Amino acid sequence: MTEVKLYGYATSPFVRKTGCFLYYKNIEFTHVPVDPTNPEATIGFTGKAQVPVLEIDGEWRTESSAHAHWLDERFPEKPLCPPVHRTKIEEIDAWISDSFLMSIFRYPIDGEDNLQFRYRGWRLAALLSAHTPLPEAVRHHWPDALRRAPFIQAMAKHMDLNESIPDMQMRLAGELVAHIGDGPFLGGFSKPTMLDLAVFPQLVWGYMFGLEERLSAAAHPSIKAWLEGVSEHLPPNPTLVADKMMVRSLRSGLQ
Repeated sequence: MTEVKLYGYATSPFVRKTGCFLYYKNIEFTHVPVDPTNPEATIGFTGKAQVPVLEIDGEWRTESSAHAHWLDERFPEKPLCPPVHRTKIEEIDAWISDSFLMSIFRYPIDGEDNLQFRYRGWRLAALLSAHTPLPEAVRHHWPDALRRAPFIQAMAKHMDLNESIPDMQMRLAGELVAHIGDGPFLGGFSKPTMLDLAVFPQLVWGYMFGLEERLSAAAHPSIKAWLEGVSEHLPPNPTLVADKMMVRSLRSGLQ
């Protein structure tokens, strides 16, 4: 029997992305949580601290987009990147990787350091701690640790920090709608691909786990219809965060 393991933090957008690849393809896997204060304990065999790490029968690879192609090679059913659409999928995937996913790190880089920001940081620490218990002092200082994290600071070099956060959000929403087009899925494809599964968990997990009061993405009719369509292909909790930490169901946000 094939043994599949996914190593990573449940709060990482790239780990959530690979997790949704596995869920969509109905592949049984073990999520191995990584302690952010001691990543060597679980992923030291890679020689890096980078997540996600996908391991199949002892062979491992990093880079979430590459995971989609590897999974299609090993498990051809329900392809994530059908060869006939590969060129278009890679074009949109570049937007997802270089713009959409990058935007998630904008708040800790230059967002306003207010109570809302600090609450978000503390909540992220609590979600992490549900898998790999963190000392109270580490959880308390997590908002500041996020700002100082080298990998987050490295993200700033690839962003236009002159664009305001509200303007960035509006631009990305418009670009997402354009990529959905006539739908039902990203790229105008008739079935979900790696594109949908990369974006979907990022839009819903904050609402489900107490980081957002409402599912803001569902305010746009086209995005809401797309969210509803993708959700039919994934479990009720399409993230890797422990069910016990869930505050709201995705269904309630789509009503």
